[in-house]
Amino acid sequence: MSRKPLVVMFASVRDTVRSAMLMRALTLVLGAMLLLVLAVACSKAEAHPSLANHALKPKRLEVTAQIDMRDSYYANPQGERNPTIRVPAGKTVGLHIHNEGGVMHELAIGRKVKGTEGYEEVLTEKVPMDLFFYYDKAKVELEDATFGELEVEAGIKDMWARVSFPAELKGEWEIGCFVPGHYEAGMHSTLIIE
Repeated sequence: MSRKPLVVMFASVRDTVRSAMLMRALTLVLGAMLLLVLAVACSKAEAHPSLANHALKPKRLEVTAQIDMRDSYYANPQGERNPTIRVPAGKTVGLHIHNEGGVMHELAIGRKVKGTEGYEEVLTEKVPMDLFFYYDKAKVELEDATFGELEVEAGIKDMWARVSFPAELKGEWEIGCFVPGHYEAGMHSTLIIE
């Protein structure tokens, strides 16, 4: 029996281990960068600029909508509580998300509330989004993300989701926060895809 296959097998295992170690290291570096950007962003307490005055945002947006998180409700830039947000299907939409409240909130988008756990049908699990986090001139971008909800710490003022909603998902959806007690306190708003 020849020893050559054992050497080849060892080299293959070695290469697989190296690839796994490189992927693990890359994941740790990207995670650390995201945490650094979020930590620095949380330390700032300045007022958030309006969309018109916003220098950094994702490219290729056809429509923008702003979602402000307050202590127990969502708002628009005019301060309206839990407003209805309308976005077109088939266009590239930028959802600008920031937490103006004093506590962490969630952003979940779905239909059919299931108790205090979230939604039975979750829009953000069906449609991938590109997520952007900005601080000063630094940016972290995550492409084609699907998720159940986003947890947004107090003070996060510059987060974007870029998405194109397909026509078959037109209709009424809900944006909700399922941090214990928040949904029950009225922290939910309507999202209509037209």
